[in-house]
Amino acid sequence: MGKIPQIPRFHLLASRRFMLDNEIVISEFIPGAVACPSIQNGPMPYCKAAPRADFGGGAMSLSAPADAAAEGTFFIGGFFPGVHFSADIQSLSSGAAALLDFAPLDGSILFRVRAEPGKPVEFSETRGKRPLAAALANAQPVPQPPFRLSAIVAGPTILIAVRKDGDVRFLGSVTLDESPENDIRRRDFAGFLKCAAGAALPPGGTASMERAAVSLTAGVGQADFCIVTDGAGCKPYVENGRMFCTFSARAGMKYTKSVASFDPATFDFRMEGILLTSYGDDDPLLRNDAIDHIFRDADGSWKCVAIGWSTTAHNLDPSTRKGSGLVVCETNECPLHGIHVLTARPLVVGDGVKSEDPHLHYDTTAGKWRLSTSSFTPQGLRAHIWESDRWDGPYALLAGPGQFDSTGCQIMDFGGREFVMTANMERMRPVYAYPTLEYLGEWECDMEPYNADCSNGRIFTAWAKAPEGCPWRYVMITMDRQNFPGMPTPNWTYGGIHFYVAR
Repeated sequence: MGKIPQIPRFHLLASRRFMLDNEIVISEFIPGAVACPSIQNGPMPYCKAAPRADFGGGAMSLSAPADAAAEGTFFIGGFFPGVHFSADIQSLSSGAAALLDFAPLDGSILFRVRAEPGKPVEFSETRGKRPLAAALANAQPVPQPPFRLSAIVAGPTILIAVRKDGDVRFLGSVTLDESPENDIRRRDFAGFLKCAAGAALPPGGTASMERAAVSLTAGVGQADFCIVTDGAGCKPYVENGRMFCTFSARAGMKYTKSVASFDPATFDFRMEGILLTSYGDDDPLLRNDAIDHIFRDADGSWKCVAIGWSTTAHNLDPSTRKGSGLVVCETNECPLHGIHVLTARPLVVGDGVKSEDPHLHYDTTAGKWRLSTSSFTPQGLRAHIWESDRWDGPYALLAGPGQFDSTGCQIMDFGGREFVMTANMERMRPVYAYPTLEYLGEWECDMEPYNADCSNGRIFTAWAKAPEGCPWRYVMITMDRQNFPGMPTPNWTYGGIHFYVAR
């Protein structure tokens, strides 16, 4: 089938990828701006042989006595699931190593990154003096300073990276979800653990650090965009001239679901916050479920639909997912800025069909809520439309499965007619009739977000009408799947953001 008259051709306006450089700083240590180091950035008391710390020339210089080794870290900020913790290491003498710690003041729990130049990066976890198993995947050698050492917490995964000579490089990753004891997302870790940076020094050894920070970051790859709407449809929510979207800030197999804003005319993508889920007061974890579609309802509340990854052992096997695999959240507080923990509850879809890519739509003609999904069938992921009298279900099957493989399934209005927009693994861009899911053809674009160098065509598209005054009528955000170099497989860091427009 050919062109669909109502759907315009989309034109690529901007492409970019963020590598730990689009972030919100929560706490920052700048040695030249520290008036009282013992208060602002004091040594962590669990380190019993801390090095001497001197301040000057915009750096904190650490030194060990000539006849004894020293090891110590200094407070930077409080820990929270989803943070990027970094330290700018200016120098390390021979045999010295930079340290990044997550630990309480008494050191009874310690997650530690140890980076000694010329040696593979190390990760350890201890309870008291008892080490716990923490398998670091694909550990890489640490370069010579200066460099920025980073630990990015994304769900239960910690990605270790280094920025050297302007490039961000993979050093290793560890996933901590084997037991509730060592899951880095534990609710009681938030604030209780501190982020601390320092060094382990041999006798007479020295180190210097220029800056350290705790921040919320867009990760090393961005994916799975969904535009925040004003109502359950395709009208974007606009605040001070800016649109908003959810996305996954990728750091390996896992990610932190995040929020960004942008001016639809210039696409100045700006990190706004992160979204976590909980299943009630008794839930021990602050979870990284994939909150996709968020909309502001007419009563001023905010409603969300998400994929409940965190209840499914964090794998891609649909047979392990509970119920539909989807959950819903609701709040009276705007969740678009800062850190938000949303209470999730299961969403009933059909007879338990496992689904992804949920997007809500209210059909005013039918007086029904419609849910579009990519759902698992014996033939693979396929587009489906579900119907309910309530936004939070239960939902019954209205149409589906669609003819072709499906990702990023969304109902979208073009010129007064609604369509079901998808992409898929074969690089097709199927468009279906709404609400029947009859295949109509493909949506068109002038520059595709895949080629021979980045061959995976399973993109995820997010569509919306542009607000009044914008140079174009429609906007669309998608991503490519060029994974972060050096990651062990399976990877799924994904890649760049591609912003399309149409008149």
